[in-house]
Amino acid sequence: MYPWFIALHHKLMRSAAAQSLHHALLINAKPGMGKHEFVHTLANDLLCHAPFNLTACGQCQSCLLNNAHTHPDRYVIASDKQISVNEIREALVKLQDHAQLSQRKVLIIEHADTMTEAAANALLKTLEEPTDNTYLLLTVSDIQRLLPTILSRCEKNSVTAPSAAEITSWLHETHQQTVAEDMMRAYQYAPLSIATALLETPETNYLSFKQDLGAIKKGQMHSVSFAQKWHQQAYQCLGWLQLMLQSKCLNAPDDASRLHYLDVSEFVRIEMQRVHHQGINKRLVLSHVIDKVMS
Repeated sequence: MYPWFIALHHKLMRSAAAQSLHHALLINAKPGMGKHEFVHTLANDLLCHAPFNLTACGQCQSCLLNNAHTHPDRYVIASDKQISVNEIREALVKLQDHAQLSQRKVLIIEHADTMTEAAANALLKTLEEPTDNTYLLLTVSDIQRLLPTILSRCEKNSVTAPSAAEITSWLHETHQQTVAEDMMRAYQYAPLSIATALLETPETNYLSFKQDLGAIKKGQMHSVSFAQKWHQQAYQCLGWLQLMLQSKCLNAPDDASRLHYLDVSEFVRIEMQRVHHQGINKRLVLSHVIDKVMS
């Protein structure tokens, strides 16, 4: 389990042992924190017949079925797009049955903040009148996107990003990697995002982005070539530019420089909104922004 989830895990499992665990748990954490892995681990622990030290034993029938992804009392809704009302209804029908292993039932809803309004409304009755020994584990990246009626019926658990020191320790222990704090900031101190950038996509991570900006400044690369390379990550690139401009603003030597960086940062923010629009030429937007920022 990732270290930044350990305290929450202990709290929830102690509540479960005391028969006082809330039936609907909302786990709120930014992308790159590992919240989906956490709720799946929590589900294993809740379904285990003989947990040891608040953790699944790994040996009982329930654990063996969980490891084989065939547990009859464990249901998962996971979608990269919107969660439809039909997906919610189908899962809720299954929850009405008695637990087949005479234990708890668990429904995991990943990306619950992508539920349509109809899907959220379909979930409300179960949140209001849950069946015995049934637990709903919802993960969200943007808690503001959930209906207030859903929020009011869940126990909200927000997990904040670990500190720079904690990330440094974890990266060194698990990946034998070190990273500068500006890269942590670029990935919003989300450890898994940082690790992925370091280990899997070095050609398009923040370090490569900074190197290419340096090449433009030295006249070794044109903004058009930069945009061609980075257009598929246009939104991410613009976010990184904003972070750089904010840092420059904080360290500006005078008011005139500070106002300049604020003005350019606002320009970048507006362009970030534009790149989401259908039909927008991201290469052109990115090239134009780079020319503005580097001028």
